[in-house]
Order: sequence, then structure tokens, then C-alpha cells
Amino acid sequence: MKVMGSSLFILEAIVIGLAMPVSVVIYGYSKHDVLIAGFGLMVLCILCVGGLRRDRRTALLTGSVVQGIVIVKGIAIRPFLVPGIIFAIVWVLAINLSDKVDRAKALK
Repeated sequence: MKVMGSSLFILEAIVIGLAMPVSVVIYGYSKHDVLIAGFGLMVLCILCVGGLRRDRRTALLTGSVVQGIVIVKGIAIRPFLVPGIIFAIVWVLAINLSDKVDRAKALK
């Protein structure tokens, strides 16, 4: 969970950063609104990596809350919505795979 979740949120921060110019140039959103929302989400994703270093329950809660915030913000700024949904799906897969790995390690 730690490695996969950490790399997931770092990659999500990068994708949000790449979606910011698209939001301004192609979709015509206000530059000020996009910068505040985009950098806020990027910082939130990077801070979430620290929450993933704790126990499993804290990691699940922190990651799920951040994914929810990204999706809600994506409703307001559309170019953030598709990456938010894609990364939420990958987050659910990461949770399932980490659970299987933990059970496999317990059998050893």
C-alpha cells in the first residue's frame, strides 16, 4: 500500500499539474481559479503521501478523502474530473491488491 499508493498520488499531482494549462487555454476557465484549485490539489496529493506512511486504516482514510476532494473539485473544473475518476479507480484497485498481498505475506 505504501509504495503503490505513494506513487499513485505523486503521479496524480503531476497529471493535475498538466491539466491546469488545458483548463485555461482550451476550456477558458479563469487562470486564478485554476491555479488555486490545481496547486491546492497538487499539495493535497503530496501531503497525502505522508498519510500513507502510517497504518493501513489511516492510509485508506487519507487516500479516499483526497480522491473524493479531487473528484468534487473536478465537477467545478471539468479537466480535473477525468483524471480524478481514473485515479479513484486505480486507488480502489490498489486497496484490493494490497489486501491480497498482505494476506499472501501472512501465509508465509
